[in-house]
Formats: sequence, C-alpha cells, structure tokens
Amino acid sequence: MPAAGLSPSGGETWSGQAKLVAPIFADLEFSIVNLECPVNIKGIPPKVKASLGDSFAAETSSLDYLSVLKASVVGLANNHLYDHGRAGAERTLQTVRTNFSVCGFGRTLREPAAVFMRDVAAGLRVGIWAAARNLPDSSKHNSIGIEPATQERAALALAQMDEGNVQCRVAFLHAGAEGTNCPDPDDAELMEELGAMGFDVIAACHSHRISGYQTVHGKNNGLAHCFYGLGSLSSGVRYSSLEHEGILAAISVDASGAVCVVEARPVHLDERGWGTVPSAEQATAILNRFQEVSASILDGSYAKAFYRDISREMIGTQWRDVRVAFQRAGLRGILKKLTRMRPAHVRRLYHKSLTGLGLG
Repeated sequence: MPAAGLSPSGGETWSGQAKLVAPIFADLEFSIVNLECPVNIKGIPPKVKASLGDSFAAETSSLDYLSVLKASVVGLANNHLYDHGRAGAERTLQTVRTNFSVCGFGRTLREPAAVFMRDVAAGLRVGIWAAARNLPDSSKHNSIGIEPATQERAALALAQMDEGNVQCRVAFLHAGAEGTNCPDPDDAELMEELGAMGFDVIAACHSHRISGYQTVHGKNNGLAHCFYGLGSLSSGVRYSSLEHEGILAAISVDASGAVCVVEARPVHLDERGWGTVPSAEQATAILNRFQEVSASILDGSYAKAFYRDISREMIGTQWRDVRVAFQRAGLRGILKKLTRMRPAHVRRLYHKSLTGLGLG
C-alpha cells in the first residue's frame, strides 16, 4: 500500500526504496503484486465514507517501486480501489495497464473473468486470476466493478485457462480480516474449494498480517498450495509489530508446469513501512509465526483463535463507525452504514455472540 504515510522523502525515490527488498526477488522470472490503493487520481475527490477509515491514494511514480521487483501482473481487487469512486478506479486501471498486466477490475458479470496468461518457457504457460471477497463495489451484470471471488467466477477463469493451454493456475485473492494472523474460516474454505476445482496455487492478502500455509487435495489427485495471508510488501498501515511482517510466496514449476518448489520468503517492514530484507533474527521470528499459524490451520484450532481475535475489537469498531456515520450524515448515515455491512461482518458478530455464551 503506497499510501497512509508511505512515501519517499528527501532525495529518495520509489525505485530506490524498492532496492531495500529487491534481493528477495532477484531470482524470480516475474512477480504478482496487489496494489492496495488508487493512483493518478488528481482532480478526482475522495469518496465520502459513512464510517471510519481514510481514503487512500498514491502518485503514479509509486509504480516504479513495482517495476524494480519484476512485477508483471498487478492485482486491483481490493477494498481501497474505490476510495476515489469509480472514476478513481478507472483512472487507476488506465494508468497501471500502461506498464503492467492488470487483473481484478474492469469487467461486468456478463463478461468473462479477467485472466492473465504468461508464457514462461516453450509450451509452458501460467495463468493468474485476481478477485476479492465480499466487497460492495463488486462487478454487477450491467456495470463493471471489482472481480468477485466466487466459485462461479473461478470456474469461468479456469475455463479460460483451459482454452489458453495453461499448465499452472494461480488464484490471487483479497480475503481475510484485520487484527488477526488466522484466516477467516469461510475464506479458508473457499480457498480449499478453489484448489479442488483446479487452481494449483491460491494466495490471499488483506489483513496486513502473515498467516499460514498448507497443501490441500487438488484436481485429478494432485496437490494445491494455499497461502492464507501474505502480510505486506510495503505499507503505511501498521497497527502493531505484527503488521511489519510479510511473506513472498515463491513458486517454481517443472517442464510440465507442475509446481515443484514452494518457498515462504520473509519480508520485514521497517519503522516507516518499507519492505526490507530481514535480519537473521527477524527472519526467524517471521518464519516461526508462519509455521505456528500453519500448524493451527492443519489441526483446525485456527478457527477458534480467529473469532477470539476479531471479537476483541469488532463491537467497539462497529460502534465507533455508527457514531462517525451519525456525525457525518445523521440518521441517513447510520442507515447507509447498516445497509453496507458485509455478510462477513454479520457472520463474525454472530460468532462473537456464540463465543460470549461459551458456544463458539
């Protein structure tokens, strides 16, 4: 997220700051990155939000950061793309696609899902589909929007990949919840279903914290690789030391396109939010947390930990949102806030209630 205070200062440049973390990307042929805010939105006002939360944006030069890190595909499916409305989202799409392939925004539900296919060797092709969970600005049948992460859209993406003779299929999702290192159980279930449908690699980001990894049963008795939370590469959003961590999921494929090597490479965000190559001590701490969460996913204990973590702040956060909505727009603001509550919010509040009764 090149916003929320993250910006070069003095004689620094975006490309220069990328060099702090570039060694981790050095041996990659290409990378896939989520851009968590609109860019080049001068003259477009921010969207007024009937709740807490800032409207983020970044300058076009911030994209130089991604070029240094071999980004070939930029995902736009996230909850900040519409911070300056649809006009800002469309401006971002036009700007980013000048130098990168773009996934995750710009189609209606009447159109095929946006899939990028890249040739990496003779007869070897990788396909990428980017999508987001439970966003109000998702695509509609008659209007463009953010690609929704549903099984129906995933099936369309896989069909396109089959037609394009893709051997390695990647799903890049915007999913999870802030304030926890554990994945949302509903998101985890979807990711595992995508593996069964035919995706070989499924990775998620949103929480600004790292989560865990596991292999699941894939299509035709194969394996699918799930990374449930990548944390951040660089970000101005850092609520605690846990938001200073990231994971680069590095994937290698063999001559047939099958995944043969999977790595979790740790990234450490410095005090300003720039991604860096971690020290040995920092890398050990990040990987230990990654392994601990992976173990909890494997034994199923992560679900209880997830609802425990989010219950600590959710009621307070929702109450503060309602108060801000009233201050900004009176009763209309409260009604707008309630109508924009996502199904995931309602479900999490329900589980908080069960936990409070000792039933969760």
